Amino acid sequence: MSDLPIDATLYLLLNLHCLLGGIAAIIAQRKGRHLGRWLILGLVGGTLALVAAIALKRIPQT
Repeated sequence: MSDLPIDATLYLLLNLHCLLGGIAAIIAQRKGRHLGRWLILGLVGGTLALVAAIALKRIPQT
């Protein structure tokens, strides 16, 4: 038995969700997008944000 208020599996899934969101933010930043905005999107969207970040086109540098 654990002293956690909810199942430990839920904590694991939440951490993975946030990790994927952070990775999405880093990918989007490397493609020229705003890191802070994508960090928020990533933490909310998780896997969907990662898929969107991968699909982004790179912003050309001027």
